[in-house]
Amino acid sequence: MISEEKKREILAAFAASLKRDNSAQIESYSLSELRDADAMLGDRDVNADYRLALQNRIADLEKGVDRKHESKVRAWHLVTALIIGLVIAGLAKLLFG
Repeated sequence: MISEEKKREILAAFAASLKRDNSAQIESYSLSELRDADAMLGDRDVNADYRLALQNRIADLEKGVDRKHESKVRAWHLVTALIIGLVIAGLAKLLFG
C-alpha cells in the first residue's frame, strides 16, 4: 500500500498532466501504485477529470499486461503445433516409409 503523500503526488501529477496535455509525468508510476491510489480515493471524486484519467491509465496498463500474456500463449501454441507436426511426420515416415 502506498502512503498518503505518494497518493497526493500521483493525483497532482494526473491533474497537472491534464492541464498541460502532457502524459510524460504519469508514465513513471507503476500499475500497483496507480491501483493503490485509486483504491485510497474510494468513492471520492468519481467523475473528476483526474480520476477518470487515472482509471483510464490503469485500464491501459492492464491491457498491456493482458496482451503480453496472450502473446506468450500464442507463441507456446505455435511451438507445440510445430513439435506435434514434426512428430506426426516422423511417425508417418517410420510407419509408411
